[in-house]
Amino acid sequence: MISYKDLGLLILFIIAAGVGIYLFIALNHLTNILKKVRGTLDKHESNIDKTLDKLPSIAANIDEAAVNVKQGVENAAATVDAIGDTISETVVSVSAGTQEAVEYVKIISEIVKVLLSTFGKK
Repeated sequence: MISYKDLGLLILFIIAAGVGIYLFIALNHLTNILKKVRGTLDKHESNIDKTLDKLPSIAANIDEAAVNVKQGVENAAATVDAIGDTISETVVSVSAGTQEAVEYVKIISEIVKVLLSTFGKK
Protein backbone atom coordinates (compact mmCIF):
# COMPACT_ATOMS: atom_id res chain seq x y z
CA MET A 1 0.00 0.00 0.00
CA ILE A 2 1.22 3.51 -0.88
CA SER A 3 1.20 6.12 1.85
CA TYR A 4 0.24 9.74 1.40
CA LYS A 5 3.84 10.71 1.96
CA ASP A 6 5.02 8.49 -0.89
CA LEU A 7 2.24 9.81 -3.15
CA GLY A 8 3.20 13.41 -2.33
CA LEU A 9 6.89 12.70 -3.03
CA LEU A 10 5.94 11.05 -6.35
CA ILE A 11 3.87 14.10 -7.36
CA LEU A 12 6.70 16.45 -6.36
CA PHE A 13 9.21 14.34 -8.33
CA ILE A 14 6.98 14.40 -11.44
CA ILE A 15 6.55 18.18 -11.11
CA ALA A 16 10.30 18.67 -10.59
CA ALA A 17 11.06 16.46 -13.61
CA GLY A 18 8.56 18.44 -15.75
CA VAL A 19 10.06 21.76 -14.64
CA GLY A 20 13.54 20.40 -15.29
CA ILE A 21 12.62 19.26 -18.79
CA TYR A 22 10.92 22.61 -19.51
CA LEU A 23 13.96 24.46 -18.17
CA PHE A 24 16.27 22.33 -20.34
CA ILE A 25 14.18 23.08 -23.47
CA ALA A 26 14.03 26.81 -22.64
CA LEU A 27 17.80 26.98 -22.07
CA ASN A 28 18.39 25.09 -25.33
CA HIS A 29 16.27 27.66 -27.22
CA LEU A 30 18.03 30.51 -25.44
CA THR A 31 21.40 29.03 -26.41
CA ASN A 32 20.32 28.82 -30.07
CA ILE A 33 19.13 32.45 -29.98
CA LEU A 34 22.40 33.58 -28.40
CA LYS A 35 24.37 31.70 -31.09
CA LYS A 36 22.43 33.54 -33.80
CA VAL A 37 23.00 36.88 -32.07
CA ARG A 38 26.71 36.09 -31.71
CA GLY A 39 26.91 35.19 -35.41
CA THR A 40 25.18 38.42 -36.41
CA LEU A 41 27.47 40.46 -34.16
CA ASP A 42 30.56 38.74 -35.56
CA LYS A 43 29.33 39.23 -39.13
CA HIS A 44 28.61 42.94 -38.66
CA GLU A 45 31.27 43.81 -36.10
CA SER A 46 33.10 46.27 -38.36
CA ASN A 47 29.87 48.11 -39.20
CA ILE A 48 28.90 48.27 -35.54
CA ASP A 49 32.35 49.65 -34.65
CA LYS A 50 32.09 52.31 -37.38
CA THR A 51 28.64 53.30 -36.19
CA LEU A 52 29.75 53.56 -32.58
CA ASP A 53 32.73 55.69 -33.65
CA LYS A 54 30.42 58.07 -35.56
CA LEU A 55 27.80 58.24 -32.82
CA PRO A 56 29.23 61.33 -31.03
CA SER A 57 29.36 63.34 -34.26
CA ILE A 58 25.83 62.20 -35.11
CA ALA A 59 24.62 63.40 -31.72
CA ALA A 60 26.39 66.73 -32.24
CA ASN A 61 24.78 67.09 -35.67
CA ILE A 62 21.37 66.39 -34.17
CA ASP A 63 21.94 69.04 -31.52
CA GLU A 64 23.05 71.54 -34.18
CA ALA A 65 20.04 70.72 -36.34
CA ALA A 66 17.73 71.25 -33.37
CA VAL A 67 19.28 74.66 -32.72
CA ASN A 68 18.93 75.58 -36.41
CA VAL A 69 15.30 74.49 -36.45
CA LYS A 70 14.61 76.55 -33.33
CA GLN A 71 16.22 79.62 -34.90
CA GLY A 72 14.30 79.03 -38.12
CA VAL A 73 11.01 78.87 -36.25
CA GLU A 74 11.86 82.05 -34.37
CA ASN A 75 12.78 83.82 -37.64
CA ALA A 76 9.58 82.61 -39.27
CA ALA A 77 7.53 83.90 -36.33
CA ALA A 78 9.25 87.28 -36.53
CA THR A 79 8.65 87.40 -40.29
CA VAL A 80 4.98 86.57 -39.85
CA ASP A 81 4.67 89.33 -37.25
CA ALA A 82 6.40 91.83 -39.56
CA ILE A 83 4.18 90.84 -42.49
CA GLY A 84 1.10 91.18 -40.28
CA ASP A 85 2.18 94.66 -39.22
CA THR A 86 2.90 95.66 -42.83
CA ILE A 87 -0.47 94.39 -43.99
CA SER A 88 -2.21 96.29 -41.19
CA GLU A 89 -0.39 99.48 -42.16
CA THR A 90 -1.27 98.93 -45.83
CA VAL A 91 -4.94 98.45 -45.00
CA VAL A 92 -4.94 101.66 -42.97
CA SER A 93 -3.21 103.56 -45.82
CA VAL A 94 -5.60 102.21 -48.45
CA SER A 95 -8.56 102.99 -46.23
CA ALA A 96 -7.34 106.57 -45.72
CA GLY A 97 -6.68 106.93 -49.46
CA THR A 98 -10.14 105.60 -50.25
CA GLN A 99 -11.70 108.10 -47.87
CA GLU A 100 -9.79 110.92 -49.58
CA ALA A 101 -10.91 109.70 -53.01
CA VAL A 102 -14.53 109.57 -51.83
CA GLU A 103 -14.21 113.13 -50.54
CA TYR A 104 -12.78 114.29 -53.90
CA VAL A 105 -15.63 112.58 -55.76
CA LYS A 106 -18.17 114.29 -53.49
CA ILE A 107 -16.53 117.68 -54.03
CA ILE A 108 -16.43 117.18 -57.82
CA SER A 109 -20.05 116.04 -57.86
CA GLU A 110 -21.06 119.14 -55.88
CA ILE A 111 -19.14 121.35 -58.31
CA VAL A 112 -20.85 119.62 -61.25
CA LYS A 113 -24.25 120.09 -59.59
CA VAL A 114 -23.55 123.77 -59.01
CA LEU A 115 -22.37 124.21 -62.62
CA LEU A 116 -25.38 122.35 -63.97
CA SER A 117 -27.77 124.28 -61.83
CA THR A 118 -26.09 127.57 -62.77
CA PHE A 119 -25.82 126.93 -66.50
CA GLY A 120 -28.91 124.80 -66.71
CA LYS A 121 -31.27 127.70 -65.80
CA LYS A 122 -30.21 129.89 -68.67
